[in-house]
This record gives sequence, structure tokens and C-alpha cells, in this order.
Amino acid sequence: MGVCLAKDPIAWNEIVERSPYSVLHHKYEFYSSNKNALALIIRERDHRFLFPLINEELFRAFRIVTSPIYYYASILPDTEKAIDSLSVALDQVACFLQEMKVDCLSTCAPTFRSKRYATTVDSWFKEHKADVQIVYAHMMRTGNTTFEDVWKHKFEKHARNRIRKAARNGVSVTKLDTVEDICLWMDDIYSCNVSALKRQGRWGAYPDSYKEVSLSEFVSAKKQLKEHFNLYGAIYCGRLIAYMVIQEYNKLMQVGKAMSHTRFLDKYPNEALVANIAREACERGFDWFEYGWDRVKRTEKLPSLYSSLQKFKFKFGFEEVPILIYRLGLTRKGRAIQCLYRHRDFIVTRGVYIPKSLRSLFLKFYAAKHRELESYLYT
Repeated sequence: MGVCLAKDPIAWNEIVERSPYSVLHHKYEFYSSNKNALALIIRERDHRFLFPLINEELFRAFRIVTSPIYYYASILPDTEKAIDSLSVALDQVACFLQEMKVDCLSTCAPTFRSKRYATTVDSWFKEHKADVQIVYAHMMRTGNTTFEDVWKHKFEKHARNRIRKAARNGVSVTKLDTVEDICLWMDDIYSCNVSALKRQGRWGAYPDSYKEVSLSEFVSAKKQLKEHFNLYGAIYCGRLIAYMVIQEYNKLMQVGKAMSHTRFLDKYPNEALVANIAREACERGFDWFEYGWDRVKRTEKLPSLYSSLQKFKFKFGFEEVPILIYRLGLTRKGRAIQCLYRHRDFIVTRGVYIPKSLRSLFLKFYAAKHRELESYLYT
């Protein structure tokens, strides 16, 4: 029994591959590329738990460890039976981190994986007086169903009509599943980045504003993750006019990035992409197709910061799945961090009521102070 640092990538990945709760970001090669990776293995009786954490400093005064929250790479039991020992494993983690002088632990409970698993994690953190934040993952159930059923009962009439119009306009969808394919279409991919970023008022954002950097990241991810990482492109008149990056592993397909060229939005390439990927998820037996998340619920009075994107997704029948995020202060300073995050979340979530010019300052401050603490944010 006890906690130790992982040193064997093969042994780590063997646990990832046999666990029913693993996601792509549990894979050692994906997570360990971060220079501040803290890979913990917890031994409890006959079970093993993995906890991929990132060790960071805040304002050079606080030490925070966080899991890849928005990729749902939380503490990972090796089997379903291991959930019975999950609370004890978390006790060991807390003691280990306190000995390392860590101030705050942040992770999540991926509720779509298992209600029992999520409830056990939730109970432990609440017992230890952690702050809880809820975000809403936008997910489509594609397991044990057909695309025809999804088409009829999940896609709204408006969405179905636009998908048909895309086909009549000559838009087709192709899968860029090799490094050579990505390189071949990179000029058009970069053109989509430039157009989308200007449309969103984010020109200059890293890495999408830099062609060579974007290409390098795509090629590196493809070589590293192989069949788990693919680009889907919408093709019109020999040009790629929109694309989505899809990461797939253990019955979950996730949109990692989506960009489209403003000039061709009237050809409905994004609708064609969603329909094609949903079809693949159904036909290949994936349980879930996930397309980002939001900080507010659709039925709440508080509007979304990305209301147009939210409306687009719900035309396809995406569900709101609550994901619980925890921040647990392990020291006196750590409890102060809990308070800081609580106010930050309040400001960002309610930023929609702030004048746009002032809101942009809040968001820039938020990005500058937290870009190394947060996992990739969907926009």
C-alpha cells in the first residue's frame, strides 16, 4: 500500500487500457509530455489507481496540482471493483501531497463514465470541504443506437435541412488520418484558422495564428497518438473550408478543435461535419460524442458567453452532462486559493453582463494568470 511516482510507461498504460473509466489523456505519452507532470500510482490492497497530475506554481507563492480536468483525466481505478477502495486511495494522495508541501488539489468527477464512481469521488471531496464547481459537457449519446435514430430523434428539422443543403452544395467530408493528409491540406487548414480567429476577435491567438506551429502540433499529435487522433475536413470545390480535430478513445469521441472559413459558412460545412462524425460514432460503437462544454446551463437565466455556439450544438441534440470540478485546500494557503478561484469563476461566468470592452480585460487577465493551470479550453 502507498503512493509512488510512476517510472514505467508500459505498466502505466496497461492499467489505462484495462480500466473501464480511462480517457485518452490518461495515456502516459499524452500526459507526460508536460514538463511539470506528476504521475502518481496508488496501491491499495489488490488494486492500483493512477492519478495524472500537473504540478504548478501560482504567483510563485502557491503550489497547485491539477489533473487534465477538461479532458476528464481524474483519478483512475484499474477495475470497477476498485471503486470500493477509492476513498482510501484519495486519503493516501492527500497525505502524499501534503508531505510535498502542495497547497491545493484540483480534479473532476466524469459523471458520464459511472454514477457510482462519480458519487464516490464527490462524497470524498465534500467530506473534506472542497469547493465544487459544475460545468456542463455537451454530449450526444451514440452507444446502442443507429445514426438513423439520431437523425430522426436528436437532430432538429432546421439542422437536418442544413445538412441536406450542404450535400446539395457539393460539400463532402473527408478524414485526414495520416501525416501526409494533414500536410497536404495545411494551407487550407491555416486559412480556416485565420478566418475563424478574425471572426471571433481572437487574431494572434497561439498556436492557431502561426502556420508552422500549428502544423508541428498536428503532426506531433498524429505521430504520438496514431489512430486516436484525426482531422475531419469539409471539402468544397477542391478546398477544405472547415475542419474538426477529433480525439477518440475508450468509447468517447471528443472535438478537440473546430475551425471554419467565414466565406463559406453559407455552404453549411460545420453541419456536415457534425453529422458525419455522429454517424461514425454510431457505426463504430462509441458511447458518447462530446463537443465542448459551457459554464452555464441552457435553462438558466444567466446566458452563455458563447451563446451562438451553444445554440448550434443543441440543434443536434447534444445533452448537458454535469461535470463536477473540485478544489481542495491542503494547507492554510490552499484554502485561500479556493476563495480566489471561487471569485474568479463568479467573474468569468457573469462576464456576459459586463460591457464588452471591460469584459475583454477580465478575460485577458484570466487567460494570462491561468493558462498554465487550466487544460485546453474549447472556444
